[in-house]
Amino acid sequence: MALSFITGSITLSSWGFGAGDIAVIAGAGRAVGNWVMAQRRDRALLEFLQLQPEDILQRKGLMDTIALHNRWDKKLTLLKNGRLCTIENSSTGTIVENMDAFTWFMSLLVATLDAAVSSKLLKELIVQFLADTICDKTTGSADYLVNEAQQHIMGWRSSATVRSISHTARGIWQRLAREHRHLPGEIPRNDSGEILRFLMWVASDSSTRHITTSTDVMCLAHVLGELGLDLLVTNYNGGSFDENRLVVSLSTLPLIKSLTLATNGLTKRHGMRIPLDDLKESVSLWPGDGHKRNQYRAIFTCGARAAEGVKLVICEKHYSLDEEEIDVYYTVQQSTKLFTTRAEGNNHTILDHFVLAPTIPAAKLVAKLTSSWPSRSREQIGHWVGELCLNQNTEEEIGHFELATKICLAELQIFLLGYWYTILLPLVDVSQLPVQEAYGSWGWTDIQVPKAIRRLTLSKDPDDGRIPRFEVLRLLGYLLAGAEYDEQLLPLRRRSAGVLGKLALVTASLMGGADTPEKVGRFFLLDVDASCIPSNSRGIILCGLRKPCPKVAPQGIPQTISQTLAESPCGQGDFSSHIEPDWGYDAQRVLIAYRDGGRMVHRISPVDGDIAVLTSWVPPVRQGHQGTVRAQQFTGATIAKLTEYHGGVQVRQPDLNSSALEAGQFGAERPEASELGIVVLTKSLPKARTCILSMYGAGVAVLCSDNFAKAAEDSITAAFIA
Repeated sequence: MALSFITGSITLSSWGFGAGDIAVIAGAGRAVGNWVMAQRRDRALLEFLQLQPEDILQRKGLMDTIALHNRWDKKLTLLKNGRLCTIENSSTGTIVENMDAFTWFMSLLVATLDAAVSSKLLKELIVQFLADTICDKTTGSADYLVNEAQQHIMGWRSSATVRSISHTARGIWQRLAREHRHLPGEIPRNDSGEILRFLMWVASDSSTRHITTSTDVMCLAHVLGELGLDLLVTNYNGGSFDENRLVVSLSTLPLIKSLTLATNGLTKRHGMRIPLDDLKESVSLWPGDGHKRNQYRAIFTCGARAAEGVKLVICEKHYSLDEEEIDVYYTVQQSTKLFTTRAEGNNHTILDHFVLAPTIPAAKLVAKLTSSWPSRSREQIGHWVGELCLNQNTEEEIGHFELATKICLAELQIFLLGYWYTILLPLVDVSQLPVQEAYGSWGWTDIQVPKAIRRLTLSKDPDDGRIPRFEVLRLLGYLLAGAEYDEQLLPLRRRSAGVLGKLALVTASLMGGADTPEKVGRFFLLDVDASCIPSNSRGIILCGLRKPCPKVAPQGIPQTISQTLAESPCGQGDFSSHIEPDWGYDAQRVLIAYRDGGRMVHRISPVDGDIAVLTSWVPPVRQGHQGTVRAQQFTGATIAKLTEYHGGVQVRQPDLNSSALEAGQFGAERPEASELGIVVLTKSLPKARTCILSMYGAGVAVLCSDNFAKAAEDSITAAFIA
């Protein structure tokens, strides 16, 4: 029976989506809201409130839905089988049905606000805008709007993301910052009133002129105009416009040309553009003149140089399978010598609190940084760092600092950003981003930056130096994904597989093919519709429960090594994978469903799959070197075909007394149980290898890269040839 989900004149199945993918997309639409269900949910909302779209969008001719349909509905970008998939109509026509004016307007509005404000403020603005619009048209709707708003916002954000509207809005907003039309970063909360006044004017006012004192509102109008509200224009120079145009004017001149260092919490901006191909440019938009910004870039570069020879690598050993919430760990690897002499003054405290390893380059560059500071500033910062309070993040902590000290603290932040971006970026696959830009949640002179870094360094085990993966995920989400620190990142815990901020940051196992320790240690940064990635209300991705696998005997019979080696996996296609909720336990948790030619193989918990890979890995034996104890050759093995694992079953070697063994090729010398194994030939099939290895679980199978292998502590049950 074929399963499809209708999206206008086409079906998801015709785009190559399997039954599992379709079920997840439809389920996400019903549960949290997405592009498939957005318009249907909007119609239900208006019907419940007994309203028409015109009751909210009272301004006539605000948008041309046909033009929007023809512009934005020709291409969709979705996540399919662990990769971004672009769907286009070969005839250059649209590929989905048109949306109503209300859904179009809200999708454009959410995309614009998402580029300019925090997620928390976005929700508050949308709820207040809707409440103010309909307050005199219906009663008792406020509580209903508050409860329903998040699902509708997810639907509007999803609609904008799959159509690349959100990506376009973010690009326009960042371009305006580079042109000095607005301060870099997110609009602060104290501008909410001015934003709401503008939105009410756009949607329901009868006048065609709006005057604002906010350059941010001017830029919001500019973004909305470029996205498709063609009547909306911005007037900076006092020119004349057609009477049908909606003109937004700035009441004060001029545009922002130069800014002084902001020390007031009300003016501080968070949410910084991170150009991944030139990281130091992330501090180029800081307040200051050209000379000062050159200094900032130089300090950032010094921080990056301090990280030379130091990297985080996945920890392949020391996993206790009895641990209740077992998780993945990293360890520090260094190729440069440590600084063995105690650093002078407060430099020791900076090295101890903020760097992974006090190498000679790090010590020298920290000393170079602090040598330019006034002695009073060194003392104040050293004392503050030494007594750093991680559970407090208020400007009162540094309110008594002199201006010179605050400038020095900003320089320390820039140095640390250079260091940690250099350390962490190699762990992240950014190849699927449409534009090589990430999103940092920090702001200038932001005391949260050193505190976020200190939280990670404190998590380092004093005995073996291991660092939990969720701590690395927390800092990455802060530096690259635009996740909100207090709301999203602080609640992260063990077995977290990602976080949904402005961008989605997920572990490699969620993409389906983490079949080596190196891949297990990687993350993916995605600018993708995240509505189909299960998460809790904070946007944290948690792993579901491991599903048991019944055991069956192999269909083949044991063979000698020479016979087994003669077999080849040629012609086999790899498994496909998709992310789905753990329907049987908690729909807010995630599992990876693997299929082989459309047939379900099994659903894997990402963290459990990672642990299985790490505890099963046998490193390649280099030519001319002896293998380890775990890399001894089998006497014989039984080859299990991929199809034998369909339905989530484990293939186990039969009893030695079975007739299958008697009929084998070993003659009178029957091998011991430890000399036989199950071999699955999975060369160039990373998803099949990941899935089947995870089905056996941690400490059971052996993942062998260039040889047959057997376990040191138990009889072998599975082996793989890479």
